[in-house]
Amino acid sequence: METSSPTARPLGYVVLYESEGGKTDTAYSPFATKQIVLEDLAHGTVPHGLSRDMATALPGLWYCLHLPSTLSDFVDMPAWLLQAAQYLKIDHQILLIPIDLLHTPQAARFLHGLHRTLVLCPDDLVDQARRLSAELHFALPTAAFSLLSDESLESHWQAIHRHYLPDVSVLSGNPALTRRTDLAPVTLPQARLARQMRWPLLPVTGRDNVNLVSTAMHRQSVLATLARLEREGHTPESVEPLFDGVRRQEAGRLRLPVTLAAPGVAPAYSRTAYSSELRAYMEAEEHSNEIDTWSVEMATRPNAAVERSAIQFVTAHHAIASSGLGLVLPTVPPKAFVELAELEKHFVQGEKPAAVRRLLTRLNGATQSVWTMDAVETIKRASYLTVFSNFPLGLLTLPGDTAPLSARVPIAYRPLTPLTRTLQKGLTTPSSLNLDGKIRVLIAECIPTSDPVGRLSRQGWKAASGFEAPTRHLLSIEQVETLTIDALREAVAKHKPHFLILSAHGAFRDNVAGLVIGDEVCLQLGFDTPPPVVMLSACHVAPRGAGAIAVTDLLLREGVVAVLGTQIPVRVDRNAMIMVRFIANIAEELERPGKHATLLDLWHHVQTLNAVHDILGANKSLYIWGMSEGSSGISNAMDFMARRSVGRLRCAHIYEDTEEVLAEMADEQGVGDKVRNWFKRPGYVPESLFYLMAGRPDRIHFATVENQVNRHVPQA
Repeated sequence: METSSPTARPLGYVVLYESEGGKTDTAYSPFATKQIVLEDLAHGTVPHGLSRDMATALPGLWYCLHLPSTLSDFVDMPAWLLQAAQYLKIDHQILLIPIDLLHTPQAARFLHGLHRTLVLCPDDLVDQARRLSAELHFALPTAAFSLLSDESLESHWQAIHRHYLPDVSVLSGNPALTRRTDLAPVTLPQARLARQMRWPLLPVTGRDNVNLVSTAMHRQSVLATLARLEREGHTPESVEPLFDGVRRQEAGRLRLPVTLAAPGVAPAYSRTAYSSELRAYMEAEEHSNEIDTWSVEMATRPNAAVERSAIQFVTAHHAIASSGLGLVLPTVPPKAFVELAELEKHFVQGEKPAAVRRLLTRLNGATQSVWTMDAVETIKRASYLTVFSNFPLGLLTLPGDTAPLSARVPIAYRPLTPLTRTLQKGLTTPSSLNLDGKIRVLIAECIPTSDPVGRLSRQGWKAASGFEAPTRHLLSIEQVETLTIDALREAVAKHKPHFLILSAHGAFRDNVAGLVIGDEVCLQLGFDTPPPVVMLSACHVAPRGAGAIAVTDLLLREGVVAVLGTQIPVRVDRNAMIMVRFIANIAEELERPGKHATLLDLWHHVQTLNAVHDILGANKSLYIWGMSEGSSGISNAMDFMARRSVGRLRCAHIYEDTEEVLAEMADEQGVGDKVRNWFKRPGYVPESLFYLMAGRPDRIHFATVENQVNRHVPQA
């Protein structure tokens, strides 16, 4: 990452706190060795689990979000590059660390390749922090929290300019500190844009700001308009007569990254983790509060307010990095987790389509309070969602849609509990991974051949291997037997896969969801070098209704970038179908690149178009009709995918539209009434939507980020 260009190196900030050694288990790990009691509140918050030591750093963390993330923030940027920044994902590089660890290799690795810019700390640590800052050659003097203000922020911008760009004329209008942390996920991502475009900051008045999101969206459409006109090579003189018409077009098709946080903890988790006395003490969780403002004293606030501040911070931090928009939704009601647990439990006993539809309807009813008007309108404009939550929002259906949210838009989940780990992982930014060379796929078979499921899964992997031959120079697929955890670790170390597909049974009991490898239930796989992507071809390894400790989340903590898992038991033949289609689409993207920018985009394509397989695989009669030859000389299923469905499927109505196209095909064959009846009796289950993609699949690219940005470069 070392480079001679100062603007190419991110600015590095350090926020220190003092770790006094007192720990609450649930503030650091999902494993509670003992139930948390009222006295433990001195060390960690409830119900989300934030270390009180770490919470003392919140004033400094929030302050860093108002500072420049790179030196390019000082320079006038063209509109096309500002828009392309959504691909660059420029995080604020903030090291959150106890003061006694600042001299460790961990800190050195983080700071390598960064401009060592500024250390911030609580007042009682300032003398020690100054010595360490000088020894580590930070550019600016250490900043104590009590001295942070609008005036210090202006001084820091000027000092960074003088130190790194003394001979460069820079933009004016440095930002002021936000006074509303609940609105910061909207206002802070727009602050950089406002500075570049010479716009006033978004107006924030009173407690209700119903126009804040719509104003931000309008500004994004103006940016998109200017970027398009620049790309088309228009001169400033020729822009004015075209502007209004182009802006209406860009406003209609505007899409941008959206970050959501949905607080809330499953009641079943609370009963396990917290004593009855502590549960009675817990404050009612609020969406926002009049004390949700930036302050050097914010860490001393009541328990619920401290958690809100941390959740608002991770949302704003991610929204700024993606040059998008963020919202913290109202808390997910406890009843919603109870309904979700009932839904997940239903599949364990065997799916009944009518019951699943009824349970999904109840789930939607229990979560109506989550959907604010701003949230609905923002999600409709999302290019993808990053969701910080313990609840799978993708199973809910937006007002006006007929398919759940995960069909409408790609979703990447980030666990919210324990909040300590969420805060740490949110500040640990993996480098973007470009899969533009040869991709290695390792299929690890953890089910013995004596098991019927093991035999069926191996047949599915044979089909997947068939996609390797035409693209052998771009894709390699290795299948190995890994019937012990040691064999699995050895295989991963040997093959160093980009994609690890773990074919195993899931084990969900005692509110723990793990993998059965051979005859051992495993939660932590312990790879020396974790693969970037792990696909869990296993049942219910990511249940959410009871707040289970899940292998899916633990793999993220081990360093895996993206994990695919299932909330429910899935049939081996259906699971094989979606996994094979996933590999087939990877092969196609490598052979003919350009359709899918990231792994998240590709997964969403597979997930939504698998709706036809959910429907046709629901019963024997539908399957036979789907596989039979139609009027085009190919199977009805193939005809649907290759020709009949093209341009007719709306993601927000994917199942309804799929039914309509299939019924039209059946009408032409004189069996329309039969097929429509099969849709309803016995019906089908939208099983594909019960898969979760967690982590940062948006960081895994099928083309270089540079190539994606270059698509925005104006014409010569």
